[in-house]
Amino acid sequence: MGNPERGITGRKAMRIFSAALAAALLLSIVFAEDPFISDRATRWFQKEFRALMERDHSDTTPPVITNPRIFPYQLKRGDPRAEISANIYDRSGISSVYAEVGRKQVLMFDLDGDGRYIGYCGSNLPPGDYNVSIVAVDRAGNAAVTPCRSLRVLDPLDLNANRIEDSLESLGPEETRVIVLHDDNVTESEGEKLRNLDILRGSAMLVPGNRIPELARLRGVKGIYRDQKLRVLGGACGGSESDVPGTPENPRRAATGLTGRGVTVALIDTGVDAEHESLDDLDDDPATSDPKIVAFVDMVNNLERPYDDNGHGTHCASLISGTKGMGVAPGSKLVVLKVMDRDGSCYLSDALSALDWCAKNRDVYDIRVISFSVGGDRSSDRPTLLDEACNKMAEEGIVVVVAAGNSGPSPSSIVVPGEAEEVITVGAIDARGKIFERSSRGPTSDGRIKPDIVTIGVDVPSALAGTKNDESCMSGTSMAVPQVAGAAALILEGFGNLTPADVKRVLLRSADDL
Repeated sequence: MGNPERGITGRKAMRIFSAALAAALLLSIVFAEDPFISDRATRWFQKEFRALMERDHSDTTPPVITNPRIFPYQLKRGDPRAEISANIYDRSGISSVYAEVGRKQVLMFDLDGDGRYIGYCGSNLPPGDYNVSIVAVDRAGNAAVTPCRSLRVLDPLDLNANRIEDSLESLGPEETRVIVLHDDNVTESEGEKLRNLDILRGSAMLVPGNRIPELARLRGVKGIYRDQKLRVLGGACGGSESDVPGTPENPRRAATGLTGRGVTVALIDTGVDAEHESLDDLDDDPATSDPKIVAFVDMVNNLERPYDDNGHGTHCASLISGTKGMGVAPGSKLVVLKVMDRDGSCYLSDALSALDWCAKNRDVYDIRVISFSVGGDRSSDRPTLLDEACNKMAEEGIVVVVAAGNSGPSPSSIVVPGEAEEVITVGAIDARGKIFERSSRGPTSDGRIKPDIVTIGVDVPSALAGTKNDESCMSGTSMAVPQVAGAAALILEGFGNLTPADVKRVLLRSADDL
């Protein structure tokens, strides 16, 4: 028998020889530049590859950058892009060129071979002024940096860039609720502060309308926006467009063996009736002390005991984790934040405060999911403050499930915060799989597909507030959201290390394609 080690060495040598042969063939192809090649990208690749292989280490002179230019120098979200260009020369050749736009890098290329390098910056940056610098590196690693004109990205709500939402200008002395984004050291002296909004580094304030310009001029103020109204996105059955007769069979429990145990879901809604039998404990055994609702926060009336003076929150809570066969994840616990009043309305700042609370108390209650069946009208084609806040919650590791809205069937009718990129946006179908007519449609204002997923939201039965064990039915995308939130709790019970993006992928890949 031969030496096995020698055989392995021989195979390694053969692989090395094969790799060297392939590299030699590649070099022969690359260096045999065809002057008749018309494809600019191919010519550029050949030039860059040769520059890498023929580096001159004796070169200590940096490249020369002239005529830096950015056009247009002002963008608003939805505009195509800005072109960044410069003439760049180095006697030994250029290795790479890019523009620094704030913290973003934009690659620049000389596809025409005339020394003019060009790159493109999109308009999907947050509003603000961005310093732009062009960086060129030659073959030897010498770098040159040249400042370019700054790029201004306008806020569609503040097109004159005076840090005031355009709809708030020229107001009279009547007090107006606003959200002020600011640095930590700003002195807010022009109105009454209602609450801090740590998640966005701002404050909710009550300000005389004619004093808003003075507030905007204070050092440290970054922007002033209207504190818009939000509303629940579901209502009593009746008058819906569903043609499904009667009450659909409860489809919410699957034989997975998972119940959501060990996972806490935060419900931001109208409150909860903790006396309903589906919500009073985890196992329906009166002999055990295992409350399902582990925390209740009342941001409307500051009461301590759980209550629901609207009914929407109780209905959603039982869809998430109700026992008696009502909830998707009956073993999960609930944290309930009452931000909606008895009419099912709240202000944007109330919702932001609820997200703040969840961020600060996530480890105390092990909050892994937020169910948020609340929405508001979208007044611009840019991400709203609530979109931004929900994205931040997802980035912090909490799955955020929101409603698409009931503004369909018009296209591009997703409500706030349904366009937020990192959240799971849910639309509604009936029991036969037909899209609920009023369920909001995409695409988003920047062309993305939304909603992400749909589930039953028409004539959905669940717990009726103010009763011991009665049910009622409701319709709307509000009813679809808590079921997906419950499904997220099941996934996290089974696979606790998943990120919000992972949970979203699992839900989308396991869904039926309608």
